[in-house]
Amino acid sequence: MKSKAMMSEPDFQKLIALVLNDLTIRRTMLENREQEVNQQMSSLEKDAELEQLDDQIQQIQRDYDHYQAYRDPNFDFDSQQYYQGPSMGLPKFP
Repeated sequence: MKSKAMMSEPDFQKLIALVLNDLTIRRTMLENREQEVNQQMSSLEKDAELEQLDDQIQQIQRDYDHYQAYRDPNFDFDSQQYYQGPSMGLPKFP
């Protein structure tokens, strides 16, 4: 296993950007599930699942805040452009 010391600063910043992007997606998915639960479930089922979803969202937010502190605001990385750009053989704009 490699250590963080072996990672270049740009690679570290890219990793942080990807982690933040992943956490944002996970939070959005959980928030969408919360909306579904509110609309579909009975009150007993709803309360239990909403509490669990809220706990998960709070944990994701804590992780996001923790990793956000490592983000260099001057490091410009757009994961969508990176993974959909010409370097991947795909059109730049879908």
